[in-house]
Amino acid sequence: MKISRRTLIAAAGAFTLSSVAQAEMPAHPEFPRLRAGTELDKIYNELLKDGKGLKKEGVKEGLPKVVIVYDTQCPWCSKLWNAAKPLTDKYDFLWYPVAVLRDLSISQGAAIIAADKPWQMMQTHEDHFKDEKIRGLDTTEMKIEKKFRDDIWSNSKIFRKAGGTIVPLGVFKTPSGKYLPILSGTDTEELTKILSSK
Repeated sequence: MKISRRTLIAAAGAFTLSSVAQAEMPAHPEFPRLRAGTELDKIYNELLKDGKGLKKEGVKEGLPKVVIVYDTQCPWCSKLWNAAKPLTDKYDFLWYPVAVLRDLSISQGAAIIAADKPWQMMQTHEDHFKDEKIRGLDTTEMKIEKKFRDDIWSNSKIFRKAGGTIVPLGVFKTPSGKYLPILSGTDTEELTKILSSK
């Protein structure tokens, strides 16, 4: 899928992460920390259907799915990755990289999903996240096919069209069919409570 550079810049610019901007946005009626119009069901279902993400190798079939949208350059996304790790034997976490913060987010996300073992590549990225200059993978010398870069923008487009404006943003579909958000700052204990919801 071909997306123009102008469209990409406009889409990236629409992702607003500052607390000031968030305060100016109308709140979601059920989840006040979300912008009104955020369609959690579409984020969940459309990314599962058409998105390109990563999941833990060898995860058991049939585990409840957790969709998480993240940017490789986002510190809070990194925190959520670490908060979720203790729960990966009970839930099938699917991580969808988007381009929000820097051009580097595109190449890093593409490198991760293009890897033979994306989950391990993501962990390598996280192991180097505190590196001052880059935050994560150094993709300077990596040869990454264009189709994987396009996948990052496709994820971004799905997220934006469904009203997504903040990362990280996870979505969990409860057994009763309700879609619950997983927001920035969620720790392992809080995540466990969300994922135990009926």
